[in-house]
Amino acid sequence: MEKIIAQLWNGSLEPIRYFGRTNRTILALEQSLQRKLDAVEASLSDGQKEIFARYHECMEEYFQESVEQAFCDGFSLGTAIVTEALAGAQPLL
Repeated sequence: MEKIIAQLWNGSLEPIRYFGRTNRTILALEQSLQRKLDAVEASLSDGQKEIFARYHECMEEYFQESVEQAFCDGFSLGTAIVTEALAGAQPLL
C-alpha cells in the first residue's frame, strides 16, 4: 500500500492517463465530440471563435477539476469501505 500511495504522490502513477482508453463508449463519445467541435468552429466568425475558445477553455478547466474531485471522492469512499471492513473483521486466529 505504501508503494501505491508514494507512486500517486510523486506522479509515477497517473490513473487519469488511462481513463476510458479501453471503454469503447467513451472513445466513441470523444470522437463524436471532436467532430461536433470541428463543425461548430467551422461555422463561427472570427469574433465568435474567440468567445467560443474562452468558453471551451473554461469547460476544460471545469472538467479537469470535476474529474480530480471524483477521483478524490472515490479514493475516500474506497478507504472508508476498507476501514469499515477491517474494523468489523473477525480475527482469523
